Amino acid sequence: MSHHKSEKLKLTCRCPQCANYREMLEESIQDEICDAGFYAQIANEAPTDELRELITSIVGDEYGHARLQASLLGICPPPISCPPNCPPATGNFEADVRAAIRGELEAIRRYAELAGCAPNPEIRYLLTSILGDEYAHTRIWNAMLLAPSLCNGC
Repeated sequence: MSHHKSEKLKLTCRCPQCANYREMLEESIQDEICDAGFYAQIANEAPTDELRELITSIVGDEYGHARLQASLLGICPPPISCPPNCPPATGNFEADVRAAIRGELEAIRRYAELAGCAPNPEIRYLLTSILGDEYAHTRIWNAMLLAPSLCNGC
């Protein structure tokens, strides 16, 4: 039996919450694209060049997550532009960073669910590696909020 690169991921349902696994992955791709767009807007609000660079690196990670999941599904990833219905940044850096933290925590939950439903250990590994990235992003966003207390409002 030959396999083609374009062959779509075959998913078997092992439990009721996993029945719509492909759709869950497709929604996750859109969430990552939304996050990338939102974080790019936060980067424009950043009070320092160093924070802007950190946030820009997170934007790249988020788009990489979308590309990885699109690869699993055998589809082209959506463009990096923000899809419809994505919340825009407010212009308030601290409020937007707090929203980013909430988003990262939701992504951790989503990837835990996706990994639990993964049809094989290799896909589970890929999804848990993304989950680890989301934990790291949460730590970075939190550090941005804590930085002024370390340097007396610098």
